Amino acid sequence: MTDAAAQRGVTVARFLATAGLSAARGRAAVHSNDQLDTAIDELAALRTALARIGNNINQIAFVLNSGGQPRAGELEHALGTLTGLLARVDDAANDLVTRRL
Repeated sequence: MTDAAAQRGVTVARFLATAGLSAARGRAAVHSNDQLDTAIDELAALRTALARIGNNINQIAFVLNSGGQPRAGELEHALGTLTGLLARVDDAANDLVTRRL
């Protein structure tokens, strides 16, 4: 959306508002795609989860850089969680590509 707004010389907020009003007035087609909506929801949840685990890893790095030691198993848990989340992102991306949503 950032690119689309930039191409039109408006802010993203204005672009979204204009697009929403156009759809509400029947000037733009709005398609319902449950698969796409589900994929978007999954990707949004994954983005939130990745941000949280990234924050945890940054905190662990801060402790290590300060000469401290993280709690036992904390780094291993964070990295395991990150690996699992990355696999989910990969699966979601593959689903989008193979289904051509």
